[in-house]
Amino acid sequence: MQKKNNFRFELLMDAGNGAQKAGDILIKAFAKKGVYVFIEPIIPAEISPPKRTPFSLSGAVIRLSDSDITNIGSFSDLVLVEHEILLERRLQDQEFTEGCTILLDLGSKKRAQDAYEAVEKKAADAGYNVVSFMISEEAEALIKSLNGNGKNMYYLGILAYVFNVDKDFLISFIKQTFKKLPKDKLDSNIQIFEFGFNSQIMDEADSLLFEGVTHQNEKVLLDGNTALALGVIDAGIRLYAGYPITPASSIMHSLARLLPAYGGVLHQAEDEISAIGTVIGSYFAGVPAITATSGPGLSLKQEFIGLSVASEIPCIVVDVQRGGPSTGLPTRTEQTDLFAAAYGSHGDGPKVVISVANVDDCFYVPHVARYIAEVCRLPVIILSDYMISVSYRVVDKLKQSKLDDVRKIDDFVLDHFYMNRLSDSIEMVKENQNSPGIPDQMRRVTGLNTGSSGAIEYSADSNHRAHEVRSKKIHAVRHALKTPERFGADSGDLLLVGWGSSRGAIEEAVQSLVNDGFDVGGLHFKMVYPLPLNLADIFQSYKHVVTIEMAYGDSLKATPFSMMLRSETLCDVQGLICEAKGRPIKPIYLIEKAQAFLKEVQHV
Repeated sequence: MQKKNNFRFELLMDAGNGAQKAGDILIKAFAKKGVYVFIEPIIPAEISPPKRTPFSLSGAVIRLSDSDITNIGSFSDLVLVEHEILLERRLQDQEFTEGCTILLDLGSKKRAQDAYEAVEKKAADAGYNVVSFMISEEAEALIKSLNGNGKNMYYLGILAYVFNVDKDFLISFIKQTFKKLPKDKLDSNIQIFEFGFNSQIMDEADSLLFEGVTHQNEKVLLDGNTALALGVIDAGIRLYAGYPITPASSIMHSLARLLPAYGGVLHQAEDEISAIGTVIGSYFAGVPAITATSGPGLSLKQEFIGLSVASEIPCIVVDVQRGGPSTGLPTRTEQTDLFAAAYGSHGDGPKVVISVANVDDCFYVPHVARYIAEVCRLPVIILSDYMISVSYRVVDKLKQSKLDDVRKIDDFVLDHFYMNRLSDSIEMVKENQNSPGIPDQMRRVTGLNTGSSGAIEYSADSNHRAHEVRSKKIHAVRHALKTPERFGADSGDLLLVGWGSSRGAIEEAVQSLVNDGFDVGGLHFKMVYPLPLNLADIFQSYKHVVTIEMAYGDSLKATPFSMMLRSETLCDVQGLICEAKGRPIKPIYLIEKAQAFLKEVQHV
């Protein structure tokens, strides 16, 4: 197999057998050595699906490179898979390169000869190279002594050999990961790893599949949710109120460790409604606060989001999007909460919606959210998604701000989200707002309409005036927005438009299309509501404008972002990628769709 400087591989096992843990150990070792990594976990929707079934597929897709990685890539070059059922399931996704090497575990005994041969033939017919192997008897005995655990360490050993990772160096990571295990069990896991490393199931000439120049700068390995938790601390937010929900829960887990050390408080509420009520109450008392949830939880929070608007009490909500509707698919990604974030709640309640494109954004977005929420005194919703929340990426060491006064936010943080500073004199409905506890100045906070003094008013004019002033806040934000990030041609045949985690795929696809001679540009949004003022001018520079969304659309139902762009610009915006498959967008798929679209419109 030819050596590559950009390599993608997969580790696939039954759920509960430790594929995620093995993947984490390996990428930490790579990152420590200076290799750029990007990992996408594969997690089944069920907590304990039956083993040796297609529903039990669990694992990690890992991309390695000698340069920065912005997405998980399109196809895998190597696959290590526990049994034939998982392989057959993964073959359906058609995400392997031509000539991909598949390492297929036959078990200690070849379990189902016919079944294996059928899958092997299917893989071979598709152009893949299947290398079958059996776990050694010594390793199998150790795994049995650990109640069936430890096979992931055998696979980790195989991968360490394949990628020429120093054995002792990786063992140090195993010891660190399992330091709480009894010594005998830790030693058994290390021994199983060594059995896998020494199995040498591939020839040495084929084993060094990845070689690249490693980075020398100071880097860190972070997942999106951890980066966001660190950003919350750095932004001076000192209260988190939340209720567990996948895939947002790990934000709470990180803050449970971090907040007390910085004088903050973590409150696990009894439900999502109580959580956002606590955030609004905290902000009312003068303590910056935040909550995080996913789609079903965002639905429950809508009434309190409306209270934040009406009472002009700041509120910050993180929504880590997952498949929906209803309880949906907790371990699959989508971009389908846009309308709920921008237009949800009762009545006309304007709010600001910010999306994150990568791990870096997750760290800086709490700073921007707090800034806007406190200057405009309105709710700010941060839209992440499952893919960003759980994916690890090597990033530059993050610049710390350590905010006390939100108005001292660094300019580079605002620039990161393509935004200028807001005016210092944004009009409020309640002009004379006082803090709680001031003698003889009791402030009433209700869901009813009030005048500038804070007293309840019922007149038609006062209600209209309140809506007018709230709208002005959004206009102030709109006027502060810069042109979103652009790639490729400034004018031409086609503009690819996206938001959130689609950024990396759009950038890679646009660059490839431009290199092939296509007049194609890309436009990526981090501030998704409100939108900047000059969009129509940008769109009119291209013959066609299409959106890239992980959301369903067809000829009768437009995707959320395309609908929003149409209504804001009155331009013809179509959906090019309108799919809710629960997986991130692949650059190669985007390239093929763009080429097919251009071919079609040129022949119309």
